[in-house]
Amino acid sequence: MQNKVIDFAHLEKYVAGDDALRDEILQIFAEQVDNLIGQFDVFQTDENWKNTAHTLKGAARGVGAWHLGEVCEQAENLVGPAPAKQEARATTLVSLRHLAHAAVEEANGVRLAAAS
Repeated sequence: MQNKVIDFAHLEKYVAGDDALRDEILQIFAEQVDNLIGQFDVFQTDENWKNTAHTLKGAARGVGAWHLGEVCEQAENLVGPAPAKQEARATTLVSLRHLAHAAVEEANGVRLAAAS
């Protein structure tokens, strides 16, 4: 895994070498990401869109998935009477799904490797 999606050095600060805790956090993260990505809809109300993006941003930053967190922060701003808001949300959602998939794949890969 050369281009890490998750900053495991950041995560290590919280788990202090406890692989079981790390794996539990990564499992919760993967489940939360799958759930939140499923909630996104370009036609969501501004409040729901912003809340979903904000929650995903927190989950991403918690494990050190910095790029995913950045895109979530951009998504949080796609509210209000912006022109072509749904189109901007659709474009952002493509990036969010791609980054979320990569983060979950990496989290699951680490968990599976530790279980072997």
